[in-house]
Amino acid sequence: MNSLLLTLLGPVFGRPSGIPGLIGGAIMQRGNAEQEAWAVEHAGLRPGDQVLEVGPGPGIGLALAAEAVAPGGRAIGVDPSATMRAMARQRCALHLAVGHASLREGTADATGLPDASVTAALSVNNVTLWDRPAAYAELRRVLRPGGRLVIVHHRHTMNTSPEQLRDELVKDGWEDVELDVRGRTMGRAAVAILARRPADD
Repeated sequence: MNSLLLTLLGPVFGRPSGIPGLIGGAIMQRGNAEQEAWAVEHAGLRPGDQVLEVGPGPGIGLALAAEAVAPGGRAIGVDPSATMRAMARQRCALHLAVGHASLREGTADATGLPDASVTAALSVNNVTLWDRPAAYAELRRVLRPGGRLVIVHHRHTMNTSPEQLRDELVKDGWEDVELDVRGRTMGRAAVAILARRPADD
């Protein structure tokens, strides 16, 4: 995606705000649902787990993750967009009320979470917005040793190749890095990458 397009779409999908952000959130609710479910399933979540979702948008995946880790666990969403946090807060109201979910301002490279505090980290359709070296370092920091990273993205909106993302994670020292171009969601192929923080890290 070129810089002009990113600038134009920023208020809709990058850091959604105002009416464009609400429109973007509605589109995300429809277009990301299958990918959110896939990410949560492949994170291997269990009751009691602590899971981070980077950029939960309108909260579809955050709600699914909260259900997967209850009772005793928590799904933590970090998003730089106040508009998206408001949408997610509405969708996840019950989970937030009982403590199975929380929302905070943050990004992939600045989550505000303690070291080794989550068992899994998820990202759906936002890795192209990251400062990737900084984000990889931050996610590795907050994941527990052996914790799983799950990245899913629409193939047609990526600004780099799936192979490059995989190679970056391998070079950065992540283990069990897997790349898969999955099925089709709304007529579009989706890229999925799974990786683990080394158990002896």
